[in-house]
Amino acid sequence: MKLKDLKISAQLRLGLGAILALVVLLGALASVQTRRLGRQAIGLYDHPLPVRQALGRLEVGVERMSRYVRDLFLTHNDQGTMESLHKLEAAKDEIDQQLAVLHDRYLGPPEDIAVLRDDFVAWHALRGGTVRLLREGKTAEAEARILPGGVQDAQAELVRSHLRKIDDFAANKSDQFYQAATAQTDAINRQLVSVIATILLLSVAIIWLLTRGIRTPLAELTAATAQFRQGKLSIRSAYASGNEFGVLSASFNEMASSIESQAQANQNAARLADGMLREEELHAFCRELLKGLSECTSSQVGAVYLLDESKAVFEHYESIGLGDGGRAAFSATDLEGELGAALASRQIQRITDIPADTRFAFAAVSGDFTPREILTVPVLSDGSVVAVISLASLHTYSESSLGLVNDIWSMVNARMNGVLGFRKIQRLATRLEQQNRELDGQKGELALQAGELAEQNAELEMQKRELDEANRLKSVFLSNMSHELRTPLNSVIALSGVLGRRLTDAIPAEEYSYLEVIERNGKSLLALINDILDLSRIEAGHEEISVGQCSISELAGELVAMIGPEARGKGITLTSLVDDDLPPIASDYDKCRHVLQNLVGNAVKFTETGSVEISARQADDCLCVAVRDTGIGIAADQLPHIFEEFRQVDDGTTRIHGGTGLGLAIAKRYAELLGGGITVESTLGEGSTFTLRLPLALELPNG
Repeated sequence: MKLKDLKISAQLRLGLGAILALVVLLGALASVQTRRLGRQAIGLYDHPLPVRQALGRLEVGVERMSRYVRDLFLTHNDQGTMESLHKLEAAKDEIDQQLAVLHDRYLGPPEDIAVLRDDFVAWHALRGGTVRLLREGKTAEAEARILPGGVQDAQAELVRSHLRKIDDFAANKSDQFYQAATAQTDAINRQLVSVIATILLLSVAIIWLLTRGIRTPLAELTAATAQFRQGKLSIRSAYASGNEFGVLSASFNEMASSIESQAQANQNAARLADGMLREEELHAFCRELLKGLSECTSSQVGAVYLLDESKAVFEHYESIGLGDGGRAAFSATDLEGELGAALASRQIQRITDIPADTRFAFAAVSGDFTPREILTVPVLSDGSVVAVISLASLHTYSESSLGLVNDIWSMVNARMNGVLGFRKIQRLATRLEQQNRELDGQKGELALQAGELAEQNAELEMQKRELDEANRLKSVFLSNMSHELRTPLNSVIALSGVLGRRLTDAIPAEEYSYLEVIERNGKSLLALINDILDLSRIEAGHEEISVGQCSISELAGELVAMIGPEARGKGITLTSLVDDDLPPIASDYDKCRHVLQNLVGNAVKFTETGSVEISARQADDCLCVAVRDTGIGIAADQLPHIFEEFRQVDDGTTRIHGGTGLGLAIAKRYAELLGGGITVESTLGEGSTFTLRLPLALELPNG
């Protein structure tokens, strides 16, 4: 395997490992040489140095013993003699110790140490003889022994000569150790310089190889990247290796290929978009679309099918390279054939298993060819398929072609819908233009009709003003006439009452009953006149409202007390279920009483059996008073008319129960004046419920 094929980490480990091995080698060599120098130093320390030190101490000891012997000659008492003798023994012991050191550490001939020891023993024996002579009093003879030329002095000089000989040998040995150490040091320095130079050269070579293995692919990739950034999308990195840079180079090439393919796809999409945007007419648009798609996807067959107005079939509209068999319409609901999957899924479909009888056979001079693959692209509008684009190729579609079709699908949908909408707009514009021409013809007629309508409106406005004036005069007339009629009628009622009281038992009963008829009919006529007067006053806008506190529970109690006898006379029950805790309302008491009296009176009047109930409840800022009876009820078709003037349920009811049909009309008008209203719920034969709704606080228009 080549070095460049190794992983970068392996190359670095290999290079650094080699450098580390060289460093270890250098350390091992230095350790070996250091141990050699150590042995030289140890040899120098263990032999020449101790020997020279011991020789120095021996020389000192010999001189001390000679001096102590001379001191014996100068001492004249026993104490001084004993001290000198003790010193001699101590010096002798020190000399024995140093002789032992020489025996252990001396590197010369052992006989040198033996001769020195023998000479010292002989010298020590002579010293003992000299001391004995001094003790015997033979001072002159003893002194002769220690004087120069004496036997003891000669032996001492012999010891000194042997010491010098051994010292010379030790000095020479020290020089040998030093010279060997110096030579060893020079050799170590030469070796270290050689090894360090070799390590440096090898390290530089390793670093150069590693650097070249990194810089070469980086330079190649950098150059390729720079050219790619300048727009050369076809550039590729030529570096190939099994390491990370090789992987990076391959990844760069894959990325460049992907970007180049994407750029090519974008160019194709832009070219297709430009072609679609140039055309507004549907045939030209479809031809341009099929041409662009065929070029970008290498398709040999292309066709567009549009959903007809009945939305039952897709009809052939435009095609390229399509045989006659593919021009037939196909069902929009059967979902069969090559196009059925696209219609069902509303997604782009790729068909590879093409049947022999496919409608997308490619027509050539030598005959029809079955395509290898078919692409079906549904065009959607509000989730429904309105058109189908089919492409067929004699080769397998590439991934870039499939990606392009998927990328421009939404744009094709939008543009196709726009062109279809433009076609509809053109048709509508043509139809509108025709209608405008028709409208222009009708414009003159409408102008004439407008003139006539203006004249009619003027006449109607004049008639309206006349009707309003007549209605006002009617109300004024009724108001005035009701006053004129009520005055003599009150006199008739009063006089009939007076006559009735005075003629009691004075005339026959039949004649007396005539007075009762006169009084009853007079009161009925007076009530009718009062109703007419109230209605006319309301219509004339002269009705006044006096706002005060009104307790519905008290008002209901008064009505029960007033109308209760009439109810009991008919055998029915009149009750008030109004809660005393209900809040009072701010309204016109008299008008509230009038409305409720009318509702309760009607309920008693039209109820033959059962009961009449008055109830109330608070609903938000209103108070609802309900009058429920178990009377004859009202037919559903009569409910919309019961609040109209002079209207009752039917003639039979009018004849049986009496009345003019103004009570409910006036009650409704009063309720509206008080800011409320009246509603009714009724079932024929079961009873009715009238509900009066009044605000808790009446707000007058003038504030």
